[in-house]
Amino acid sequence: MLKVIKKIRIYEEVVGQLHQLIEAGKLKMGDRLPSERELAETFRVSRSSVREAIKTLEREGLVVTRPGSGTFLTAVDVEALIQPLASLLSRGKDALIDLFEMRRVVEPGIAALAAERATPADILRLKEILQAQEQQIARGISAVDSDAAFHFTIGEATHNSALQRLVSAIVDILKPVREKSLQTRGRAHKSLASHRDILVAIEGHDPELARQAMQQHIEAVEHNVLGPLEHTRRRAP
Repeated sequence: MLKVIKKIRIYEEVVGQLHQLIEAGKLKMGDRLPSERELAETFRVSRSSVREAIKTLEREGLVVTRPGSGTFLTAVDVEALIQPLASLLSRGKDALIDLFEMRRVVEPGIAALAAERATPADILRLKEILQAQEQQIARGISAVDSDAAFHFTIGEATHNSALQRLVSAIVDILKPVREKSLQTRGRAHKSLASHRDILVAIEGHDPELARQAMQQHIEAVEHNVLGPLEHTRRRAP
């Protein structure tokens, strides 16, 4: 069925091109946009069209205009969350339970998004990390760094800067816990096996399988760190 052709206004075309630059990574969170004059010259449009495009991006929450400084891509302040999360570890086992609960909510979704967006380069990097992890385990060396790198690279594979920083924060906060867990007899091999399951799902671009594999991995680590009783405590009605 034929449809009426929608007439696109000039400023909407400018908005579309700026969206493409953001998605391609050529404009990143926190970057300052060129001036109105520079954008008008680049796109060969009027400054009023550029001004309207910027207003549209502001309404979308993608940019913020700071008088006297310019227009910037909105940077999600994930760092503001890091210190409160890190301070939880000083509050004992209940706080650790909270952190694992957060992981069960957040990281499976991140793995699912990585399965949708991972590039061949992302997948190759994950494979290289697992190969290094396998070699470290075989030599009896702590694989905590490669274990952390695997989770961080999954965050990178989402191509979402806010999620990358959040995963980095979680990895750093839980490093002592991860190191202790991997020293448990047989745990390093189990972690490697579950990492392989996650990679298979991401390489197959299967979001639901990636979500399930990450969920199972986190629950296994939580069970190892906290024990079966604490692991199930929050699940009681």
